[in-house]
Amino acid sequence: MMARYLGYTIFIMFISMVTLTSSSYSAEMTAYQIVKKSEDLLDQAKDSKSDITMILLSSKGEKRVRHLSTFVKRYGDNNSKSMVFFDSPADVRGTCFLVWTDVNKEDKQWIYLPALQRVRQISAGGKGENFMGTELTYFDMGSQNVDEYTYTLIKDETIGTETCYVINALPKKVEFYSRIVVWIRKDNFIPAKADFYDTKGQYLKQGIFENVKNIKGINTPTHIEMHNKQNGKATIIDLNNIVYDSGLKDDIFTERYMTRGD
Repeated sequence: MMARYLGYTIFIMFISMVTLTSSSYSAEMTAYQIVKKSEDLLDQAKDSKSDITMILLSSKGEKRVRHLSTFVKRYGDNNSKSMVFFDSPADVRGTCFLVWTDVNKEDKQWIYLPALQRVRQISAGGKGENFMGTELTYFDMGSQNVDEYTYTLIKDETIGTETCYVINALPKKVEFYSRIVVWIRKDNFIPAKADFYDTKGQYLKQGIFENVKNIKGINTPTHIEMHNKQNGKATIIDLNNIVYDSGLKDDIFTERYMTRGD
């Protein structure tokens, strides 16, 4: 669920995107059914790629800008492989992040740092660490099974002009977040925002998902903000040049490709 609502973080919002049709769903849907519907409408394209502009804001408002390229390819209903390339600035150029996802297993994640000239696999214990100085963790960058959470429909609430389901999600095993509250748009089942609470139950950060564009029939949120409420930092993400079903090659999603040097 976390990757869906927070990459709804990086990989899902960046790479997989969301294919959604016009909705005529019953108002009597349970919280689980609403979340599952949103999950089921993910990853409809066989593959996708996009360019990313990422802004890292410090608590003092200082800004760092990064440019990335992202790719994803699906393998059946439950498996996917994703790659992020850091294109600029020079201090991160050549860094790569690879994820192999199977919803029935724990993700496999690798990062390549050119300065070290080696690929490092991210351990289970390291998934709580921040990803490349952003307000996203390695855990956020992976995928979680929708059945690993218990859901409660709290209320309906309007954000701007959009009416949303407000759902409380409690993990059956607390590892990184003690709960998540997510606002899911009623008209298209795209999340509008999500609040994340740390393992001590304290409000940690908020994700905002905006500027939904229809690209080849796929409703795609193209602006994402992650605001850390504890340290005052933020990560702002804009997606550009999104292309679906271009026929990506398998060799992109390998450790060998991470170290290709171009």
